[in-house]
Amino acid sequence: MDTPNTLRSKLWNLAQNVWWTWQPEVTSLFRDLDPDLWSQVNHNPIAFLKRLEDFRLSERSRVHALESRIHAAARRLDSYLASRDTWGAIYAGMLRANPVAYFSAEFGLHESLPLYSGGLGVLSGDHMKSASDLDIPIWGVGLFYAQGYFIQRLDENGWQQEEFGTTDIGSLPMEKMLGGDGEPLVVEVASGDETIRAHIWRARVGRCHLVLLDTDVDGNTDEHRQITNRLYWGDQTSRILQEVVLGIGGLRALRLLGVRPGVFHLNEGHSAFALLEAARQEMEENDCGVQDALRRIGAKSVFTTHTPVPAGHDRFPAEMLLQHLGWLRDALGLSDSELLALGRVDPDASDERF
Repeated sequence: MDTPNTLRSKLWNLAQNVWWTWQPEVTSLFRDLDPDLWSQVNHNPIAFLKRLEDFRLSERSRVHALESRIHAAARRLDSYLASRDTWGAIYAGMLRANPVAYFSAEFGLHESLPLYSGGLGVLSGDHMKSASDLDIPIWGVGLFYAQGYFIQRLDENGWQQEEFGTTDIGSLPMEKMLGGDGEPLVVEVASGDETIRAHIWRARVGRCHLVLLDTDVDGNTDEHRQITNRLYWGDQTSRILQEVVLGIGGLRALRLLGVRPGVFHLNEGHSAFALLEAARQEMEENDCGVQDALRRIGAKSVFTTHTPVPAGHDRFPAEMLLQHLGWLRDALGLSDSELLALGRVDPDASDERF
């Protein structure tokens, strides 16, 4: 019979990779160890293992013959990650060196990771899981929302009330990315005359990776520390700052991690600034003009729309965009009108928002 430490080590490895979220037999394994505790921790295996005592682990494993299931699940994950006989190995080999960068404001992987509010997030989460099963090299890029999205309840008068919680980051399957000096990597993005800083977290989604940016960093202003607090919150200033961090900061985070994307996939327009930053980098590295850079980046960009109605898309006043991204306009060598034309249905409509 295995010791509790041996069993716990195997369970811990399973919990650290989000792969378990689409493996019903692994989910049921955690549940069968202690159904009440599994419910109490909102089906979060890391929080679950932190609270599951050794004697309880040994007893439940023995009484319900769970040891063999634990070993089988651990072997399946190891085999899954090590396999090279995959669809991606045959058809997506060119993406090994230059993977897909998949940007989305939401990632709905599981309820224990409150990084989504609905369908857009579930689409992104399923996209990542499918890419993992096919072995298509994808790096997801999003934001870490410390307070997630609100939970709804009805008060005594039947009115809907929203409540935000605080996520225990120590109970999530994520690691903070460190530099060679052992210190956290920091992404810096300009906004007007100010600099926004963000730490980088990484979660493993089967064979794929999910990068999340967190602006609750020393050195940021109070306003900037709150940029990634909540999903879809605040006024338009908060929204444009989130999109600057997601798009521009997200692309720079990949560079810090040594990832050079071969494809840019934007899931909705929240991360559109990533393509302008990619064009800036293209100009800098290959000494080309802005129009040539935009064509090159456009040739390897993919865009999907989840909410094809006007209410599903952010539009910013021209003065707000220029206030926050004037530095990028200058780096691209564009005039105000040329930059604004890139974000308008009618490029010549001066009254149309970006």
